[in-house]
Amino acid sequence: MEIDLSKLNDIINIDKDVIIDMTKYQHSSIKALNNLHVLGYVKYNSSDNLEFNLNLTGNMILEDAVTLEDIDYPLNIKIEEEYEINDEFMQLYMKNNKNILDIIPILWENIVLEVPIRLTTSDNVKLSGDGWSLNADDNDFDDIDPRLAKLKEVLDRKE
Repeated sequence: MEIDLSKLNDIINIDKDVIIDMTKYQHSSIKALNNLHVLGYVKYNSSDNLEFNLNLTGNMILEDAVTLEDIDYPLNIKIEEEYEINDEFMQLYMKNNKNILDIIPILWENIVLEVPIRLTTSDNVKLSGDGWSLNADDNDFDDIDPRLAKLKEVLDRKE
């Protein structure tokens, strides 16, 4: 999504659907982005910096941390940021002729910040399998590995 800064005399209103190419922006836990919509404006403020006031809505498809199934996670991100036009950060997003600004990387950075560290929707999950189980109790540690029984005897004698 590109903005022509030469036409930015007062304010540019934005009300567009956005598609982010996931092959260009990789993130391990975001599987897909759906129904992204940007609403807001971009303008020069009194100190000649670019001021973004945007609302990004849509859905992220994330993996469940326990079952690895897909979870539809809603997005509603408020972006209120100010950038200096001559900043090195902004120069990364400017096109060669310096009048076109691509705001997709700015949107992407804000999306990545919204990804939860761990997400699960499953409460009743099978916590055991063939030869393994997940123990939440600390009381199950009374059984000692027979290979370490001699070590336990030595430690008991020293006490």
